[in-house]
Amino acid sequence: MKISIVHVNCEALSGPYTQLIEANFNRAKRDDTVLEHRYVRRLKRASDTVFPFPILLNKVDVVEQILAAGRGGADGVMVACSGDPGIAEGRTLLPVPVVGPMEAALHLACGYGYKIGVVTVADRSWSECCEMMVNAYGLGTRFAGVKRIGIPSMEAFTVGFQNPEVVAKAVAEAASELVEQRDADAIVIGSAGLSVMSSAAGLTRTPDSGVPIFDCLTVGLKMTELRVDLTRKFGLPETSRVGYGERLPDKDIGRLTSLFGMPVA
Repeated sequence: MKISIVHVNCEALSGPYTQLIEANFNRAKRDDTVLEHRYVRRLKRASDTVFPFPILLNKVDVVEQILAAGRGGADGVMVACSGDPGIAEGRTLLPVPVVGPMEAALHLACGYGYKIGVVTVADRSWSECCEMMVNAYGLGTRFAGVKRIGIPSMEAFTVGFQNPEVVAKAVAEAASELVEQRDADAIVIGSAGLSVMSSAAGLTRTPDSGVPIFDCLTVGLKMTELRVDLTRKFGLPETSRVGYGERLPDKDIGRLTSLFGMPVA
């Protein structure tokens, strides 16, 4: 199967990150899965993705790449961002599964433990976004809380790509606090970058209690493979086509992309 990974930063500035994520994905994916990486055209700073305004602007580029992935023959698409940008929109455009890694990881974690905790970056704005996503996905009653790591994001997303063990240690410490102080039974890493670094360092559970720690990107990739299989081999719909997931007719996709000047029109 062919899975398209849509990134939320420009390719030219994603070198160290791309190397780590490719190593993680090559270790996790099926032997017959072919991955293609697609990048947005404009956003250059990962730190921008913790604020609502740049998230809104960048989502248009993300959806553009989702559309291009579908037209390029992808069997499934995953957006490589823990904010799941463009997922709801992408599902209305493509006849293949479109997966948000945070949604996938949160729901998988519910099968491992009752109370779910989230570890994320040092930015309060993003930690609140993580909590909003938990509630939006209907898991508020299962939520143990969110814990921010102590390393500033500027340091985590520079030094961390060269020395992921440092960041993984901070993630493990925050996860252990959620287990000990908030009774979390499973932990989801609410950050694509922290997920990549944690998996590169081999972090999959808290060192003291053995509580599972989920790298949301790797879970998202495996969920995409699963949903593609269920659609191709068993005929399960790629998503529900009633309500918010209703498919936009192709003529309207063309009309709207042309109206707003999207190059995929």
